[in-house]
Amino acid sequence: MDQQQANNSSRGKIIYLADPMCSWCYGFRDEITKLKKAYAHQMDFSLIMGGLRPGGGDPWNQKMKDFLRHHWEKVAEVSGQAFQYDLLEWDEFLYDTEPSCRSVCVAKALAPEQAFDFFKSVQYRFYHDNKDPKEVSFYEPICQELGIDFEQFRNAFSSEEYKALTRQDFEQSQNWGIRGYPSVVISWNNRLGLLSNGYASYAEMGDRMEKLLAKLSTAA
Repeated sequence: MDQQQANNSSRGKIIYLADPMCSWCYGFRDEITKLKKAYAHQMDFSLIMGGLRPGGGDPWNQKMKDFLRHHWEKVAEVSGQAFQYDLLEWDEFLYDTEPSCRSVCVAKALAPEQAFDFFKSVQYRFYHDNKDPKEVSFYEPICQELGIDFEQFRNAFSSEEYKALTRQDFEQSQNWGIRGYPSVVISWNNRLGLLSNGYASYAEMGDRMEKLLAKLSTAA
């Protein structure tokens, strides 16, 4: 990816590709927050929604529930993030991640400075509170907490325009060859570099960041 050209400001950019309903992205929340803060003086930050399971499609059966429990327990062990497992006792659930991704695309447009906090609140409300992100009411307390007009949010969330914008995020992720989440790309010196594909600690990313910045700064 470091050979590709990128539109870039002089500050550079950290681009976080993720899905609010991706368990490893939830586990990654503290690490990416530390990275964002550490480089805020020299790099902007943006979110691209990857679309882990748009449309769902997997049957909600014991095999699926066991699969999810195994992954959630592993993420909790590695990251220390708290999960609740009541969702896995539900009789029915469509694991469609498109609506939660769409909600973040709406937040990016309505309140760009709040978009990352919105993303993390969606994660917490799903994984810790076990609420369903497909329901627009899921987002009302998040909007209230962050000072986003909920009626404006509701109208945008239900619109074809934002469904299309969400698909554009998915396509951008695919065009960059991203197949796993969380992933972090940096844009520096008009070039792109892959900082992380999958979970990584802040310390690991910090080491990679300095090496990647040096490489991108000297790229012809």
